[in-house]
Amino acid sequence: MREIKTIIIAEKPSVARDLAAVIGQFNKKDGYLENNEYIVTWAIGHLVTLAEPEDYDSRLKKWRLDALPIVPEKFLLKPIQKTVKQLKIINNLVKRQDVGLLINACDAGREGELIFRYIYHFINCKKPFKRLWLSETTTDAVKRAFAQLRPGAELDLLAQSAQARSRADWLIGLNATRAFTVRHNNLLSVGRVQTPTLALIVNREQEILKFTPVPYWELYAVFTKADSQSYTGKWFQGKRDRFDSPDAARQIQEKVAGKPACVAKVEQKEASEPPPLLFNLNDLQKEANKKYGLPAAGTLEIAQALYEKRKLITYPRTESRHITKSLAGTLGKRFAAVATVEEYAAFAEKASKAGAPGKRYVDDGRVTDHTALLPTETKPDMRALSPDERKIYDLVARRFLAIFFPAARYRQTRVVTETEGEKFLTTGRVELEPGWKAVYAPASPDRYGQGEEKEHDENTPVPELTRGEAVLTDGAQIREKKTKPPKRYTEATLLSTMEGAGRLLEDNELKEAMKGHGLGTPATRAAIIERLINVGYIARKQKTLYPTEKGTSLVRIAPEIIKSPEMTGRWEKALADIEDGRVEPGEFMTGIIDFTRKVVDLTREQEPLVNKDNRGREALGECPLCSSDVLEFPKSYSCSGYQAGCKFAIWKEIAGKKISITQARKLLQKKKTGEIKGFKSKTGKEFAASLILGRDGKVNFEFQNKTK
Repeated sequence: MREIKTIIIAEKPSVARDLAAVIGQFNKKDGYLENNEYIVTWAIGHLVTLAEPEDYDSRLKKWRLDALPIVPEKFLLKPIQKTVKQLKIINNLVKRQDVGLLINACDAGREGELIFRYIYHFINCKKPFKRLWLSETTTDAVKRAFAQLRPGAELDLLAQSAQARSRADWLIGLNATRAFTVRHNNLLSVGRVQTPTLALIVNREQEILKFTPVPYWELYAVFTKADSQSYTGKWFQGKRDRFDSPDAARQIQEKVAGKPACVAKVEQKEASEPPPLLFNLNDLQKEANKKYGLPAAGTLEIAQALYEKRKLITYPRTESRHITKSLAGTLGKRFAAVATVEEYAAFAEKASKAGAPGKRYVDDGRVTDHTALLPTETKPDMRALSPDERKIYDLVARRFLAIFFPAARYRQTRVVTETEGEKFLTTGRVELEPGWKAVYAPASPDRYGQGEEKEHDENTPVPELTRGEAVLTDGAQIREKKTKPPKRYTEATLLSTMEGAGRLLEDNELKEAMKGHGLGTPATRAAIIERLINVGYIARKQKTLYPTEKGTSLVRIAPEIIKSPEMTGRWEKALADIEDGRVEPGEFMTGIIDFTRKVVDLTREQEPLVNKDNRGREALGECPLCSSDVLEFPKSYSCSGYQAGCKFAIWKEIAGKKISITQARKLLQKKKTGEIKGFKSKTGKEFAASLILGRDGKVNFEFQNKTK
């Protein structure tokens, strides 16, 4: 009797190989690995995607406003062509008679669930499946996960949330992009999350451009004690601490200069600062951007490599800042691994003796799909890591160690000094105990060539003072300053705003309901920023993000509902509620379809946007890819939507032959020219041929004599 086998489907080939290495005794095949009990194969990211409009109706390939909105009665799936071979391999494996069970070993999250479910449904599989849920890829973790396989149905709600997100993005992105592009004759990419995110950047830029600096003046006095120690105080009166004119400041300056003064009030209190929470992906990306200037997408890529390839950190695409009680039982091996790095050894030893962390860090109720980012039990070879990998591992390791240290302690001092009826405020902070901050203050740059930014306290220590003590006003200085505009977004500050988009709302009830649900998710925010850059809506200059003219134009014409953080935040909350079983997917999709119809209707009513770069140019025909106008440029007849990424072009010279504007117009309108003579082959031989325009937008030759 033939033995029944289990097929394991991983998200990537590298993960499949890692799983096979743990199980052992595999033979390598074309697109999979096999032993007596298991077949291990892999996707290559997504193998299946939602079908395009023309897959439902060939007439929908052409972008027309009167054909919108496109709302399929039933969503279809289609293979991604560049990976169709691997999909066929999986299909053949699943259909084998000796395969009785599937294991979904794709990444443990919403997107990984979608990858597997789309494959499963597309190949019309009916066989049972289970879920392998991994938060780290060490050998022990893989063995534990295989011993605790979850029933596939247990993740049905997660799959429904993933599918709803996929369909919502398709409906809104496709219909809004086509509507805006056709109406305004320029390729304009619109998205459920990307457009509200773009609006944040554009609106901030408008605030900066409209900002008018207002000058103001501050007055600082220097006071000297009898023992010659001195300190500085800033003038204040009630809640005011500045002057609207230099003359007003000068009057008080002249009034107090050289006059005796008295310490009217001295307040001292001790304050403590607990260690920060553990990293989730969003916080890691913010910290890496602030400290090292790394883009969010780059940080995710590095963290993913540390998780998959190096096996040094836990699953990075996490929203949690906490760990579970069961995971807290594995801390000893994690300390031992981190302690093998000299820079961490002393901290790891001290942390290992500190006992289990409290509820601030260990809380099962605040852990979602995955725990916070932690180092694994794998001992790191720091010399084998790239410079950027060392930076990210260092951030995770130090944050992990810091939570086992006591709070940092300070003495805060507040002094009010009076002279001639005027009051001056002095504040200072003195560190009493570094606590957890000791983990971030190594004595010298590390031996791997990275260096470590030392934290420093900007508050100047204040000398010992007593209430009623007499001092002398040595002098007073006027400082002219100006009000400053809001700062442009960096990726770190944009990620914070996207995460906390609910705070932008005015409705307090909705604001409370949307806590934890912002623009996108930690796993998608980096991709949103990169998408905005790639389509030419924003530009990155060092750490700062700037809107382009094109991005500004889109936000100017976009209806409020498509660029509102409120609407997108509501959707993110609804997707989370689907996952929790509190909202039906059908209810969510009904709202998305209504929204899509409203966006298309609003776009129809808009005045077309004039593209000043293309103003006055004659349109030769429609772009076969996006239906924008094709215009004449110095070297080509190209799509007017080139700035948004449309690549269609008919070159003015093909195979050594000049292509006239008449020939280009005919090619666009008839999809074929008459026979053109004078082309030259690579060997220099002349030939004649017609030009034909394919559905993919490529220009090819067609010869009159087919055999020739």
